Amino acid sequence: MLKKVLLIITPVLFSNICLSAQDNKVITVKAGRAVIEYFPVQVRYRYPDFLAGQVQFNNGNVSTGRFNYNFLSGEMEFIQAPDTLSIDNKKVISFITVAQDIFYYNNGYLELIYGGPVKVGLLQFFRLKDVVKKGAFGQATRGVSLESYNLEARGDFHWWVPSEDLVFQKTQKYYFAPPESGFVQFSRKNVLQSFSQDEIKIKKYLKSNKVNFNSAGDLLGLAEFLSSFTKIQHTNH
Repeated sequence: MLKKVLLIITPVLFSNICLSAQDNKVITVKAGRAVIEYFPVQVRYRYPDFLAGQVQFNNGNVSTGRFNYNFLSGEMEFIQAPDTLSIDNKKVISFITVAQDIFYYNNGYLELIYGGPVKVGLLQFFRLKDVVKKGAFGQATRGVSLESYNLEARGDFHWWVPSEDLVFQKTQKYYFAPPESGFVQFSRKNVLQSFSQDEIKIKKYLKSNKVNFNSAGDLLGLAEFLSSFTKIQHTNH
């Protein structure tokens, strides 16, 4: 269930990483340099330190420890001296709490940012956006297949030294979970499919509010709207 990952400890204190859709930071790892050199602790992790939390498993068991989410690896890590571990079999997880925050696993760790009847989760990670290869006369050329760079297959790729420049971008994706249902990515299509009985009301709301499905504020407002008539339906039952 558990696998070992590497952790670098630093005594320096860092400020909290902001949960903001505007934080689309681009980081270029230069050829011949280790990936880890460009991702210090304050960039790589959700929190400036490992914090107290627990894993709630589907079978009701609970495991406590100190946790932190790694944006680069996409893993929720925890300390078990002298090692740092991550959960290998994510299917057994119900949810994870870190300090006051809650994370669900749905092809990635979703941080709960709205806990109403219609929940909203935020997935944050660094994705490999581009590979830049040096061509003739040292000129940069693009077009290298990203599929050929399977980072997961490279083991602890934090220490990998690429032969081309790698361009990573901080990425946010939003998900919602209707009552008694799992998370799906937040999109107009998925909202209308999940709440087909209220399609007319939802389309009217979307037209009036011009919802941007990449905006946290817009999606939280939409989730509150969806939760409002979900509460009414439950009351009527």
